[in-house]
Amino acid sequence: MYLGQKVYKDGRIDLNNVGVIRFGRAAWTVGRIGVDYKLSLFSSSSPVSGSKEFEDLVSKTHYRSANRLLELCNANGGCFTKVGQHIGALDYLLPEEYTSTMKVLHSQAPKMDYEDIFAVLKEELGPDAENLFEEFDEKPLGVASLAQVHRVKVKKTGEEGALKIQHRYVKSHSFVDIYTMEFLVKVVNYVFPQFEFMWLADEMKKNLPLELNFLQEGRNAEKVSNLLSHLPYLRVPKIHWSLSTERVLFMEYLEGGHIDDIQYLKDNKINLNSISKYIGEMYAEMIFHNGYVHCDPHPGNVLVRKNRITGKDEVVLLDHGLYTQLTNDFRYNYAQFWHSILKADLEGIKQSADCLGVGNLYGLFACMVTGRSWGSIQKGIDKAEKNSAESKEIKENAARYVKEITDVLAFVNRQMILIFKTNDLLRNIEFSLGTQNSMSSLVQMSRACMKVLRAEERRKCQNNWCLIKSSIGGQLDQLKISFYQLFLTFYWSRLGNWILGRA
Repeated sequence: MYLGQKVYKDGRIDLNNVGVIRFGRAAWTVGRIGVDYKLSLFSSSSPVSGSKEFEDLVSKTHYRSANRLLELCNANGGCFTKVGQHIGALDYLLPEEYTSTMKVLHSQAPKMDYEDIFAVLKEELGPDAENLFEEFDEKPLGVASLAQVHRVKVKKTGEEGALKIQHRYVKSHSFVDIYTMEFLVKVVNYVFPQFEFMWLADEMKKNLPLELNFLQEGRNAEKVSNLLSHLPYLRVPKIHWSLSTERVLFMEYLEGGHIDDIQYLKDNKINLNSISKYIGEMYAEMIFHNGYVHCDPHPGNVLVRKNRITGKDEVVLLDHGLYTQLTNDFRYNYAQFWHSILKADLEGIKQSADCLGVGNLYGLFACMVTGRSWGSIQKGIDKAEKNSAESKEIKENAARYVKEITDVLAFVNRQMILIFKTNDLLRNIEFSLGTQNSMSSLVQMSRACMKVLRAEERRKCQNNWCLIKSSIGGQLDQLKISFYQLFLTFYWSRLGNWILGRA
């Protein structure tokens, strides 16, 4: 009856984690949120839609609902925390009240008890699990929604590393949690038919089982390490398969500071612009060249460090549980879309967005992908500097066009959902580093998408002259981008010196 539930030493059952109570808690929270929206915004006494009073009321209702959702994620944990983190990563796609509230889940996941840690290890590694380790640091290196990581030393071999251990009950709860979310999303769609949120339930249903299999995570880590082995600055922890199972992953321990820890970066004399360039290049390679994309680059999963031997800056990429494999057609269509944005080619944006399933919502889709306003896209995002007024406009539009945004998320090619999340997390990293004006990500995306388009052009060539012309064109593309990057470096360097001179 209580399979998969925590039993205390005195025989009491932890009722907070019984499946029916978790379902009831979720249903009660979603019901309260739905009633609040209905009474606040859609009743006869509500202010006129579009008025200042209505906008203020919408914001307050969003905040109340976001905090209720946060309480639910903290109470149920596991899969619910994962959904909350996903919502918190969707800046410019969901109302700011939700994203800012849910962001705390990236750093406030609940810690597992020592007793539960070794209960999992005994289930996975055998009853003698406690004697496997000569050293086991009780203080976790990191705590996430599905697992936590401890530094260990293996007694038999002397190997030192990081041991990732799945939270004890998350897998047993996952089946019920996934279908609870699916049921509740269907209820929300029934009550609010103008909003389409099934994409969120579909993504969790597809991705969560993969993230709960640590053997799959280990294979992902090895694959991406091989694919990106030509990037000298990238480090991916090596997997030790001897002590790895579906719920335990033993890997190399790599030191470093979180990428948003600016003080750590300054103390270790790490070049912020170089790190920003590395991140942009790394993800451009994943998206456009390999089509194999790490989809959870929040600051806790991206470390930076100074190599003690070479003295060069390095990026350490952690948590390889969530990847998306892009098809060649998608990579080409997405590259065409980016190329059209870079040229401010509105007709090209419309055509390539249509290939990605968006149709008439191409303008909004372009804003969602780039995190820029439609005015900046029309002018050319390489020419229009992003400022605080534009950021404010984007956040206001995220609240104003919730229905249209959910329509884009419902209609767009499914491969795009995790790319949205990845784009927003990368933008947050760039903002944390203060390198957004150097346009490092834009430059690297430009390089990669031009390579994809030229490769497709050569694939269709039917004679040698066509191949030669395309190859020369490709070299010229990269040369133009290099000149543009040089200009940006010079411009921002001069501007920085001018500001310092004025200070």
